[in-house]
Amino acid sequence: MPPPTVSPSSELAGGQVPAVCPVWVRRIVISQWGRTYAEALKEVCARAFPRAEITPCCSGQETLASLRQNPADLLLIALTFPDMDGVDLLPIIAEEKLATRVLVASHRREEHSLQALRTARFDGLIDTLEESVETLISALHLVAHGGAYISPTFRSQMLDRNPPNALTQLLTPAEIQVLAAIGDGSANAEAAQRLSLSESTVQTHRRNLMRKLGISSSAKLVREAIRLGLVRITSEGNTIRPGFKKASALALHLGVLMSAVAGFAPPT
Repeated sequence: MPPPTVSPSSELAGGQVPAVCPVWVRRIVISQWGRTYAEALKEVCARAFPRAEITPCCSGQETLASLRQNPADLLLIALTFPDMDGVDLLPIIAEEKLATRVLVASHRREEHSLQALRTARFDGLIDTLEESVETLISALHLVAHGGAYISPTFRSQMLDRNPPNALTQLLTPAEIQVLAAIGDGSANAEAAQRLSLSESTVQTHRRNLMRKLGISSSAKLVREAIRLGLVRITSEGNTIRPGFKKASALALHLGVLMSAVAGFAPPT
């Protein structure tokens, strides 16, 4: 499931969407926070695929459990859940081959989320605030037939892998990780433990972050971390850091490699 691309065959206008439902689509999983909305999407999917078994799931863990028990032919998945983030779900689904075709339904525009989507594996991305029910049905048909669809509101952002003023151009990977670690208001000591760094290192990164982002207080730093999508605070007060574990593991791996290289450096 490579990242979707826009081509003439991806357009929903002009009658280019296949009218016949693929017979191989026997199981559809809807992954959407909110039981009412999930059930509404179930009705939409039933219109698109009258013979398919449709299972709604309302959390990340519920989605994984359902897919691991019985992989989906078609997955309609949101990005926001009460227990985890869709940014972290998509790689697991791809690696474990839990869905044959994947249509992401979201309206999130945070730079961190968009960057994660640019490298994620899925087959379509539809803007749930801008697109109609009929367009959703057409996008489901298109993706099921092996096509790709990106809503017009997402196309320029998704096709540009290195957009100007991107977060990764402004901050280093280490600074992004620290911003995610302190983005819920955590103190330097708590963030240092979370990142396996020294407290003084976190403090240095905090100062650099405030300078680069033009921020003068820790409270504004928290707001910026949330705005960028590095941190999400649920209605229950839980903190979710999209992509944090994967990036932290990579940072730790790179740190070990750098230490090993330094250990083998020739004497000067």
